[in-house]
Amino acid sequence: MRTLLIFPLIALAGGCAMNEMSARGAEREARKQAALDTMLAGYQPGEPRSCVNSRDLRGPTAYGERTLVFREGRTIWVNETSGGCDDAGRDALITRQFGPQLCRGEIARTADLTSGFQSGSCSLGDFVPYRKPR
Repeated sequence: MRTLLIFPLIALAGGCAMNEMSARGAEREARKQAALDTMLAGYQPGEPRSCVNSRDLRGPTAYGERTLVFREGRTIWVNETSGGCDDAGRDALITRQFGPQLCRGEIARTADLTSGFQSGSCSLGDFVPYRKPR
């Protein structure tokens, strides 16, 4: 009889822990989105491009699970990925390019170069330029 009572209690505790973890994840995403909004304040989005020259890009910085931000001079390039490259701010972003450009649809991986472990992967989306109005 006691055994039957323990299983529902374990399931209830596990469910509470999962809700707390998802609430923390949502809170973290909201903080990253607020930081991105603050960074882009005063900038205007331009026409999305499918490819950008990678030679002059700096970054990326990850804002949440899907958003990568690159800088090129006074332009901020925002890329909405499909997948999980959220460790790109901490780990290295690795792409396999077949030319001087980084393009939509390319698969990017994140990896900890010290340990050699891959930490995520994503497919790049369109690159949206943000510039300050003159």
